[in-house]
Amino acid sequence: MRFLFFFMLLSLGILPIAAAHGEEPPAAPKVAALPKPSADDIERWIQDLNAPEFAKREEATRRLIAAGGVAAEPLVKAAHTGSLEVTCRINTILRNWYTSGKDELIEPAEVSFEQLKESKNRHIASRADATLEQFADTIRQDRALAEINKLGGSVKELPGNGLRAIGPGESKQLMVILGRDWRGGDDGLKYVRRLSSDTALYLLQNRVTEKLLTPGVTPEAVEQLRRDMPRLRVAYRGPAFLGISPQNRLPGCYVGDVSPDSPAFKAKIRSGDVVTKFDGKPVADFEELVSLIQDKQPGDKIKVEVLRGDEEEILFWQRLQSVKDPAAKEQLENLHKRLAVDVEVTLAEWGTK
Repeated sequence: MRFLFFFMLLSLGILPIAAAHGEEPPAAPKVAALPKPSADDIERWIQDLNAPEFAKREEATRRLIAAGGVAAEPLVKAAHTGSLEVTCRINTILRNWYTSGKDELIEPAEVSFEQLKESKNRHIASRADATLEQFADTIRQDRALAEINKLGGSVKELPGNGLRAIGPGESKQLMVILGRDWRGGDDGLKYVRRLSSDTALYLLQNRVTEKLLTPGVTPEAVEQLRRDMPRLRVAYRGPAFLGISPQNRLPGCYVGDVSPDSPAFKAKIRSGDVVTKFDGKPVADFEELVSLIQDKQPGDKIKVEVLRGDEEEILFWQRLQSVKDPAAKEQLENLHKRLAVDVEVTLAEWGTK
């Protein structure tokens, strides 16, 4: 009878309610973690990739996928010496890791594909190259951008003639900035190497001594990166930062974009302004402005003169500068008084978050 009464309570759901009022439910059984495969296990599974039995080959493939990055180095080694069956299955294993969405699998897969791409075996090299190319603008690019940011760099997308299509007739170029916050050193440059060829790399440099100030980055590593990426543009900046980009379609130092929360933004410099003086010195173009900024330090307060008006007025002012007629000179001075705006900027540190 007692057993029957207990069974009725259980079937009516009364016992779980009682447990919810204070009684602890029984703990769920723990699932034992899969043991880490040994080097002998991995070698045996790699050998089984070429087994006569299809089922054995399939089982070895599944086990090597589950083994993860610990199997990467033996797989790369086997790919160079294995049969066509073995190399095809290794490619399948690496692709499975690469598309898994897991960082602990994507990195060893990507490194393995990069190594196999350099193989003397054309079949292996072409397969690896095809995979990296297939995911160049998705997994490879997006992960590289994320890693650069994790390591203290920053990446901006600017309008340009880049290879990454954004929309009909429109493309973007990447600007990678490695300043004082960079923690990747030379090794972290591999993530720059994984980006689109249409990339500009900005590094911190002492203008006088030409010594690189981006932590851990050496001139030798930069030169190797140049060789690996023929279209890479490398530029150097001093420690101070203003926060504008050029508008190259017009003559003079036209302001294109103004970075949010930058010194230029805080000083209310606008897109479309033309910088004519910086710290009392005339500015002919954007490169001259960059050169003047390189002589300054973060925290310096600088007077900047800009012309602010419609495009036709500013272009007319620029043309009048080359006219020697006294009447043109007077007209130039009057136009300058009407368009000129003086602002004060406090320079920030370049290349920091």
